[in-house]
Amino acid sequence: MKKITALLFIAALFINSPAYAENIDLDFSGVRPVNASVRSALMPGWGQGWNNQPVKGWITFGVFAVSVAGAFYFNAQAYEKYDSYEEKGIVNGKLYNEYEDNRTLSQVFTFAAIGTWLYSVIDAYFVCKKHLASETPVSAFKFYYNQENDGYYLAYGRKIDI
Repeated sequence: MKKITALLFIAALFINSPAYAENIDLDFSGVRPVNASVRSALMPGWGQGWNNQPVKGWITFGVFAVSVAGAFYFNAQAYEKYDSYEEKGIVNGKLYNEYEDNRTLSQVFTFAAIGTWLYSVIDAYFVCKKHLASETPVSAFKFYYNQENDGYYLAYGRKIDI
C-alpha cells in the first residue's frame, strides 16, 4: 500500500508540474528588495554588497562566519568533555562544568549566527527599498489623462544636470 501511495504521489507531481511551470519567474537580475534579501538569505552579506555597501557586506559575512565556526567548535568541545565525563564517571567534577560551559558558548554562537543571518536578510531588503524610493529617474515616459482638456497624453521628460 505504501508503494502505491508513493507512486501516486510522484505521478501527481509530474502531472501537475507542467501546469505551474509557466507561472514561476525566477529572475534575480533586477534591482528589487526581494532580490537583495534572497541574496543575503543564501549568503549573509551578499545582499549588502549588491546594494553597494561592500564594507557592511564583508563585516556581516565575517560576523556570520565567525559565529558559525564558533558554534561548531564549542559544540565539538562540549561533546568531547561530555564523553570524558561519562568515561571517568565523576559526578561533581570539573569535566561536567567544562561541558556545560562549552555547550553554553555553542548556543551563544548559534544564536549570534541566526541573529546575524536575520539582520542581513532584513537589512538588505529595507536598504534596497529605501534606495529605490530615493532614486529619481533620469528619463521617463508618462501616460496620463487630463480632465481639463478631456484627453490622454503621453509625455517624455529627461533630467539634465548642468
